[in-house]
Order: sequence, then C-alpha cells, then structure tokens
Amino acid sequence: MQLREFIKECHQRDVFKHLSIYVVSGWVLIQVFSEIREPFGLPKISMTYLLLVLIAGFPFYVYLIWRYRLKPSEQDSDRSNHLKVVMREDIEKEGNRPVKSKKHLPGIQFYSPFQKMYFAFLTVIFLISLGSVSWIVRANFITEPDPGAFTFPVEERNDKVAVLSFENNTMNADLDVVGKMAVDWIIHGITQNEMGQVISPKVLEQYNTVMKASMVSDDENSILTEVLKPGKVITGKYYLSNGKLLIQCVILDGNMNETLETIEPVSCPTDSPLECIEELKQRLLGSLLGDERWTYYEEEPPNYEAYKMILEAENVDNTDPEYLRIMNEAIALDSSYFEPKMHRITYYYNIEEFAKTDSLIQALARDDLKGSRQKNIVKLWNALVRGDNKKAFTYLKKEYNWEPDDLNNNSSTMVVALQFVNRPEAVDSIYNKQLAMEKIDSLNCLTCEYRFYTKGMADIALGKPEVPIEMYGKYGAVKEFYWVKDVLLYAYVRTGQRDKIDEILTTVKLTGNTNIWRDKCLLLGKQFLLQGKKEASDAYLDLLLGSFDLSDAELKEVEMEQKAMAHFYKGDFPIAVRFFEELVEVDPDDIDNNAFLAMSLWKTGRTEKAEEVMEKLERLRTDYQYGAIDYARARYFASTGDADLTIQHLIRAVAAGKRYNPGTFQDDVLMRPYKEMDAFKNVLTFWH
Repeated sequence: MQLREFIKECHQRDVFKHLSIYVVSGWVLIQVFSEIREPFGLPKISMTYLLLVLIAGFPFYVYLIWRYRLKPSEQDSDRSNHLKVVMREDIEKEGNRPVKSKKHLPGIQFYSPFQKMYFAFLTVIFLISLGSVSWIVRANFITEPDPGAFTFPVEERNDKVAVLSFENNTMNADLDVVGKMAVDWIIHGITQNEMGQVISPKVLEQYNTVMKASMVSDDENSILTEVLKPGKVITGKYYLSNGKLLIQCVILDGNMNETLETIEPVSCPTDSPLECIEELKQRLLGSLLGDERWTYYEEEPPNYEAYKMILEAENVDNTDPEYLRIMNEAIALDSSYFEPKMHRITYYYNIEEFAKTDSLIQALARDDLKGSRQKNIVKLWNALVRGDNKKAFTYLKKEYNWEPDDLNNNSSTMVVALQFVNRPEAVDSIYNKQLAMEKIDSLNCLTCEYRFYTKGMADIALGKPEVPIEMYGKYGAVKEFYWVKDVLLYAYVRTGQRDKIDEILTTVKLTGNTNIWRDKCLLLGKQFLLQGKKEASDAYLDLLLGSFDLSDAELKEVEMEQKAMAHFYKGDFPIAVRFFEELVEVDPDDIDNNAFLAMSLWKTGRTEKAEEVMEKLERLRTDYQYGAIDYARARYFASTGDADLTIQHLIRAVAAGKRYNPGTFQDDVLMRPYKEMDAFKNVLTFWH
C-alpha cells in the first residue's frame, strides 16, 4: 500500500479524528493542571509526571483505536479472503459435481496491507514515545543527586534571609548607629546559628550601585525581590516613647507583600540601646527557628562606642595607618570585641608584615571563641598565613556559603580557587552561582573588575579564550578596567587577533599612563613567546623599548625594570645583565631581579658569577616568603635546562604557598619546555 493511500484510508476510517481527540484533550489537561497545581499545593515535578503519563499512553491509545475501532470492520470486510476452497465429499452432490465450501486454515493469519502499514506506524510511534520518556526520566530523575524515583521530590528551599536597614524615627541623627548595630547583630545571630544565607544592606547597596537601570523597576525594593530573591525579609524601625527607646521589626515574605510574623517590640533606656538590640535578636531568632531545637552560642554585644568607631572606619583604606589606629582604639575600649581584631590582622597581612599577622592570629586563636563563623575565619587566616592553600580554600568556601551574594566575598572565593589551588573549573560555578550578575551594569561596577578578571583568566586556563572575548570585548575600548584588558590581551594572543590587540594598546596609550602601556607591551611580548611566536613577541618588546626618551641614568626603577625584562625576553642577555645589576644594586634583597640577573649571566657564559648570585639568593631565605626563593631557583634551573632540579624546586615552591599567579607555572615562558611533563602537571594539581 502506498503512503498516500494509507493516509486516505486513515482519513476515511476517522483515525485522525480519534488521534486529535487525544492530543487536544491532553493539551487542555496540561493547561488546566498548570493553573490548579499551585492552589492544590502540588510540587512542580507533578507536571513532569503528567507529561510522562500522556506521552507513554499515546502508543497504547493508537493500539486501542485499532483494537476497538478498526479491527472489527477489517475482519468483516476481508473475512472471505481468509478462507480456502475445499471439496466436500461427505454431502450430497449437485448433478455430477461435488459442492464447494470454505474453511479457515489452522494456525495461519492473514494481514491486509492497511493493517501492516498501521502497525508499522504504531511501532515508530512507540519508539519515539519510549525515547521521549527515557529522556525526561534521565533529565529529571537519574541525573539528580537524590532522585526518589516514584516520589514527589521536595522543591528547593529558599533559605536566603534579607535584613534591611532599620528606620530611625527618633528624629535624632545621633541614634542612626542604633539601626546599623541592630542589623549587624541580627545578621550575626543568623549566621552564627547557620539559619540561612544572609543578604545584608551592604550587599543590597552594592547591587543598587551597579545594577542596570533597565533591568529592574523603579520600586526601591525591586532589586531585592526581582534579583536577589530572598525567602524572607526582616525590616524594622525604632522610635522614642516616654523617654525610652523602642525597637520593633517584622518578618515579611520574599516578595515583601505579606507579613509572616510581627516581633513583639522591645524597649530600653536611650543610653543602653544594646539591651534592646540583644533582646530583639533573641526574639527574632526564636521566630525564625520556630519549633526547632537549637543551641544558642551567644557572644556579648560589643561596647557601644567601640562599635561606632568600627562603623566610622568603613571609609578608611585598610592599608592606611589611620585604619590601624581606629582598630587599636576600638580594642582598647572593648578587649573582647572580635571584629577590630580581625580588621587589624587584615591590615598587617595587606602590608605584608606576615610575622606580625601570624602573631595576632595565634593570640586570637587562644581566645575563647564560641561562634562557628569566628572560629572558621580564624582557621582561614591561619591557613593563609601558613601557606596551606587547600585548607584556606576549604574555610573560605564556608565563609562564602554564609553570604554568597556579597560581591567581594564571591570574588575572593574565585581568586583563591584560581590562584591558590589552581582550580579554574571551580571558578565558573562560583561566578555563575551569582545569577544577578547578568543584570549588573558591568561598566559601572569597579568592584566587579577583579571578578571579571578571575573569570576570564579561568576560561583561558581551560582553553576557552573565546568566552572572555564574548563577555568582556566591550572593555577594550573604554577607559581604565586594565585588569579586564589584560584578559582580552591574553585571549586575543591565543586567537591571533592582532588588530584587536593594537586597538586596546591605542586605547591604553590615550587614556592611561605610559607605564601601564609599557606593562601591556611586556605582557604581550611574553604571551606571544609562550605561544612560540617570537617574531610577534619581538615586535611588542621593540615597541616598549622604543618608547624610552630618557638616558638609562635618568630612568626610574620601574622603567629600568621594564627595560631589563624586555631585553631578557628578546634574548639580549648582555644588555639585560647590565640593567639587572643596577636594579640589584638599588635593592639587593629583590628575589626576582636576583634570579633574572643569575639567568642572564648564565646565558652569557658567566656561569661562576651566576652561581654566586644564586648562593646569595639562597641566603635571602626567611619565613613567610611563600615559596618565592624556590620558585626563583626553579626558573634558574629551567633556563639552564636542568629538568629534575626545576621540578624539585617547583614542588617546594607550591608546597610553601606559592600562588599560581599570571606569569608563573604554566603561564611562565621559562617553563614552556617542561609543560607536557607528567611531573610538571603534578605540580599544577598539588592542592587538588
């Protein structure tokens, strides 16, 4: 039977009519179910079950059409064709002839052309249905961590809690600090008891500053409800009544259109606001916990004046001596106050006084810390200062999980993943977990810049340079954003787009200072050399060298170093020796310049002098260098071609805390001959 004839006969026998009844009925059922699902409290997965039933039932419905609609008429019309003529000799004859009769052949069935074609299509429909069901089951159940094959999975719980600024209705600006302290103390209680992820007013302010105006409505709370999407929102106000301070707050749903619970107001003397704040926190946490049992590891509220000093320090750079003075004064007012002690550690770490940092961490670790978050932070800092990068990443992930929407927190976790433990694949998941980034006006988000840089460098490390080009290509033609421009230069080198590289260099030269432009030229020289393209490398190094108008005697230290590096990577080692000797004379303890001097000397055949420099370099070894000496020695042995000593010192360096920064390890030109060695790959996965 031809396909056209089959379709015509299906039409005549109302097959398409019956099929359309199933399809239309199924579609109506899906639409109705989608509307009534939520009122009946059914989970989203119930729609998947309905779809599975409809798809799986379709081939059976097609068979039932045959069984009860088509088969009877098929048998009636073709019954005579299923019989065979035989001679009956046991009955009377008509004249001289025997009477003919018909009977079924035993065990033999006869199929019409229409029936064969119908069941062929039924087989195809069955296979398509089976494939669709398998795909849906795999996507929704098998690939899930806890599929629960025949149960309704529990929908993901939204445990984000937004704590908004408390409104000061006292008409006294001096009491603004009360609202800030109430918010901080409530957040502290939520995180200490691991009751959810917190969205603080600081996080909300970050997004309010950098959010694309077109992506949210004019409502001041739209960023919260449309982007950050908490499960609950805590807000409150405080005012004066009969000479006392009254504080009240409410718990709203995530859309801020329903009050879930009103917390009983608390009151206290105006000169003792901490009494109110502490009592309010306890009542609020009790409401959030409901009937759950919990152990309340409470810490004493800080001294009020000390707390105000910490708030005042928010606008002071954390490497400014004024910042340290404020922290010391706050600690003097309240010796049990945890926050200024941590800020003081941050100050010394940032100015690279690691011995002092370590001493303060050990002193803090000896304190009677009761809060889980405080203990975790102390462990984090202890791992950082000791160069134990794997532990640092572990503790930082815990801190990140407490407040994942904080852009700085998110950025720090990405940096540690990439540069401390060399896990570029982890960077992508951390970056993408912050879904609100797609709605941020990135060109207005300077705090996002290093985040973009880390994400881009991770993609490049994974061999995907086209990703940062697509995401950050627009930064090539704007002012500043030099970190992101570095990412683009890395990517364009790997994709061979010299025209795009030159456009970025032109933008930097017109909008930045000359030293920044020279740094970009040096970066390009090294990156092209890393790709084995010496001609392109020399072109950008020559561009850098040609930009100096002053005599060598008039060069600043940074300019002299740029020139020395350019000659080294061009292979002009005698000239490089002269510049590095001058740099070492200026700063005899500079590890990198000593190492490059030794390598340049060795390249010019002055091996004994090179060994003397390396012996001097070894004498510079002290605590808290995080593998700097061993990495310098690895570079030296790499340049001399000693693979064993190169790997040996690389392992020592990374074990001591050497970071996988740009320009080191797999991104180091000097390590290029060793990148495919298994031992070198083991160095890259040391902390995995």
